[in-house]
Amino acid sequence: MKESIYRLNCFVENKPGVLARIVGLISGRGYNIQTLNVGPTEDGTVSRMKIDVLGSARVVDQIILQLRNCVNVIEVTSRRR
Repeated sequence: MKESIYRLNCFVENKPGVLARIVGLISGRGYNIQTLNVGPTEDGTVSRMKIDVLGSARVVDQIILQLRNCVNVIEVTSRRR
């Protein structure tokens, strides 16, 4: 399968340890994060994460499923870059 860079847009609870948990989830499964940006939203209790990962569509779908199972993740969407 052809690998591409996918952008994952995640809305997460703005709590200590959430960033480390999400990065650990992705890297712990052997996937490389190309870029990572985190910033606040208008709602101070929610942060937005933009994560670029290199992989096939199947790999990215698996990452999304794992992220959606995280308690602190509110929403995850993706698109190919």
